[in-house]
Amino acid sequence: MGKNSTKRRDAKGKAGKQRSGSVSLSSFRAGRALDSLAPAFVQWFDDGMPGAANAALEYLKLMAPVLSRYLDGTAAADITSLDPSALAEAVAQTVTDTAAGQDAEVPESERAAYIVDAVRSYVEFLSETDRWTGTEEQLAKVLDVFEGLADDGGQSGIQVPDISRDQALAGFAGLPLIQKATALLEWIGDGKPVTGTGALRLRDIEAAAACIGVAATGDANQDGSSHDTLVVRSMYEVPLLARIWAVLQDVELIRVKPTKVVPFEEPGHFLAGEPAQQLDDFTMFTESFLRQAVLRLHPEQPWETTIAALLVSLLLAAASPEPPLVERFLAAPDHAPESEREATAELTTVVMNRLQELADLGLLTIDTHFRVPPVLIESIAEVFDYPQLLAQLGLEESLEAEELAAPVG
Repeated sequence: MGKNSTKRRDAKGKAGKQRSGSVSLSSFRAGRALDSLAPAFVQWFDDGMPGAANAALEYLKLMAPVLSRYLDGTAAADITSLDPSALAEAVAQTVTDTAAGQDAEVPESERAAYIVDAVRSYVEFLSETDRWTGTEEQLAKVLDVFEGLADDGGQSGIQVPDISRDQALAGFAGLPLIQKATALLEWIGDGKPVTGTGALRLRDIEAAAACIGVAATGDANQDGSSHDTLVVRSMYEVPLLARIWAVLQDVELIRVKPTKVVPFEEPGHFLAGEPAQQLDDFTMFTESFLRQAVLRLHPEQPWETTIAALLVSLLLAAASPEPPLVERFLAAPDHAPESEREATAELTTVVMNRLQELADLGLLTIDTHFRVPPVLIESIAEVFDYPQLLAQLGLEESLEAEELAAPVG
């Protein structure tokens, strides 16, 4: 973990504390309501980022004073249907009122970013788990308000370019990732048989893999591959196929039933929807893929946190106005202590291979610098530029973007 990670954990705990004194009725109501939602919120949070259950509990602490102030200022009967302006005011009051009790080492902007991100996470939780009880229009307004507040709290210095919807749609449609997913969806059609484990049958692996540009065939009796074709005993031995398959399920484009994989209710938006709907589907799919491809966090694989931290810092820097030099990154082993040089070289190779995988899918360009295509900059910020993730990965607040982008020599 980075040197600021402990400070951030302390900041989150302190930001969630209210001033001492009697507990108001609103505080009691907010606490009881959050307690009833806590198990589901923690599970939802951990599903999105395995191993983050403790962070979810910290976010619940941050939300408690916000929702208490919200109930104080409204006649609301619950906390699952929220008024945008009243909620924004409650956030502002919480940031201001907790300032006096904060450690001087915790910047106000950092504290505000945690609070805003906690509130946004709570609203997204209500929406994604069908616990939101307000109108769709009300939900959209709430999300719009807090998207703006969260963007103000970003730590990477990313500047999202102004791109029209038509330009964005064309940019996403041209990504090899989207083209491969489209081909796989079209191949699935009305449905394809699956095994008891939810995987494609061996006989169907070759056709499915061809959709994503991989030469592979299924054969339960062979353990090896020819020069041109990968021979596998399961579709999960074709990493890109397995990942795209998982993302299609995550964004509800396909549903795996006991004996068959079928399209979700409305997959047509991805394949041929109205421009706005298709762009939303392309964006959602790409962001889910980035999340799964980069954040391969697992409690039993601690090295994956180190790899993820490097990938996230490089991607955020690559999305900034001063992208990092490839040469500087590849030279990292040369500057490592002798005792760490071999391990650093291995780590550099693994990270570079994963960056190349992203580049092969159009999610990154690699020449003299690492650069994120303009159409994807907003998605990179959405997926990776938020306080809780940066703290979990132990990244410096500035992500050392200036050092990564500095000339070699």
